[in-house]
Amino acid sequence: MTTYSIIPTADGSGFNIGVVGNDGARHTMLGFESMAEAEAWILRDKRLNDPADAVQGQETAA
Repeated sequence: MTTYSIIPTADGSGFNIGVVGNDGARHTMLGFESMAEAEAWILRDKRLNDPADAVQGQETAA
């Protein structure tokens, strides 16, 4: 399963997202202005990759 980590930037100006794919590949998505924007990106990515996982993630976030 793909895992996501929201990481505040060092200067406090925003957030990045650390992504570890099913195959162990690591990626960093840069430049989110708010935590809400980063969380929304994660939900969209989950829906694209596994719609059932996005619904589950939405239930646990509420």
